[in-house]
Amino acid sequence: MPRQSTPTPGPRQKRALQGYERAYRKLRAELAAVGFICPGTVVSQRLRCGKPTCACQTDPDRRHGPYAYWTTKVKGRTVSRKLTPDQAKLYTQWIRNRRQLDRTLRKMRTVSEKVAAVLLGKAVTARLS
Repeated sequence: MPRQSTPTPGPRQKRALQGYERAYRKLRAELAAVGFICPGTVVSQRLRCGKPTCACQTDPDRRHGPYAYWTTKVKGRTVSRKLTPDQAKLYTQWIRNRRQLDRTLRKMRTVSEKVAAVLLGKAVTARLS
């Protein structure tokens, strides 16, 4: 059976590929700039204490706190940790970095799919999806 070769891209496809390469280089630079990452969420809560005569029991504005908590999944179970204000700032930044990383990777996949469509043809890339 004769071996099928990949068609050589024309001038239009070459320009498109150059644009995709520029976009991909920019995305790689974004990846390099991402700092520490962490999954999960940081939430802030104001709580009532256990003293029945405390003002926090009747007045929501006088509840104790705010207290920061980091929550994530570990082996399918939800884990929470109480944080200091400094820890909450760090976790918040790390979570923001993780989300930026996820967005950048999604964009890289999209650019890669477009390159595959140009180089391999739409029929081949449809089978890969």
